[in-house]
Formats: sequence, structure tokens, C-alpha cells
Amino acid sequence: MILSVTIGWWWSAQSSSPVDAVLSTPGLVSYPAIGTNEDLTDRTLPAHTILSLDGTKMSTSDLLGAPLLINFWFSTCEPCRREMPVLAAAHRRYGDSIRFIGLNINDSATVARAFAKKYGVTYELFTEPTGTFVAELGIATAPFTMFVNGDGRIVSQIAGELTASPLDEFIAEAFPT
Repeated sequence: MILSVTIGWWWSAQSSSPVDAVLSTPGLVSYPAIGTNEDLTDRTLPAHTILSLDGTKMSTSDLLGAPLLINFWFSTCEPCRREMPVLAAAHRRYGDSIRFIGLNINDSATVARAFAKKYGVTYELFTEPTGTFVAELGIATAPFTMFVNGDGRIVSQIAGELTASPLDEFIAEAFPT
């Protein structure tokens, strides 16, 4: 065994393989980037068609007129699972003055509906099966939450999981009374 390993090492050390790749820009290696979300603050929420869980089409411009919280999520996202009860509780507290929208970016309406039921969500849920709205906004990660004023201006955004205390703070900053 030792003899075969020694001979194998000696044999490979004696051979030289031809170069089969040449870097066009030596030292500059293009690695895939980690997805980040664009800063949407002070931009206007673009008009785009989304679908309610029963399949009814709606324009995002029809959501405007009152303060709006839009949460982008999907069912297999663990942080989305943890923050969903927090958002459901916040909706119970603020639902009379802030419109809560959940926009599922990955699941079927059936999966989204079951997920919402499991976590006690009673606010409006939509899907956007083409992904064009998410792409237009430059959203690369979930969960992602936007705070939009009644005129459609995005006043704040949060990438990542929300917990109760920070959510209350963000709501107070985004929608001062």
C-alpha cells in the first residue's frame, strides 16, 4: 500500500499538465454578489398589478390613500415565519390607521392562505407570480418591509426580520401622528 502511494505521488510529480485556462484579467476574479435590496426611500411606489389570494387583480396604486405597510415574504423563509405573528399583532393594534399588505413572492395562493391561517394573519395578502414588481423595486432578500405614505412615497424600509419593539418604532417614525 505504501509503495503504491509513493509511486503514485512520484508519477504525478513527474508529469506536468498543460495550462487549460488563461485569466483575461489576472487577479480580478468575479465572484457572485450577495443579494442586497435597493434603497427605495423617497421613491414613489410604482403602479403594478398584483393578485389577491382569490385571484382578483389589483393595481398597487389602488392601495394608496392611507399609510401603507407592505411586507414581502414567502412560506419557507424562516425569518418570515418568525415575524408573521408580530405583523399580525401589529395589524390588530394599528389596522384602523395603517393598511397592512402581505405580498407573497414565491408561493401559490393555496400555500400563502394556509400559512396566513397558521400564523393568525387577517390583513390583506397578495401574490405577484411574475416577479416583475419585486425586480422593479430591486428587492433581493426577504423578509422586506416598506412603509409608504398615503401619497405613494416610500418613507422607510426594513430588510430582515422585524420584532415587536422595533416595528412599533419604525411605524412611529414612518407615520408620525
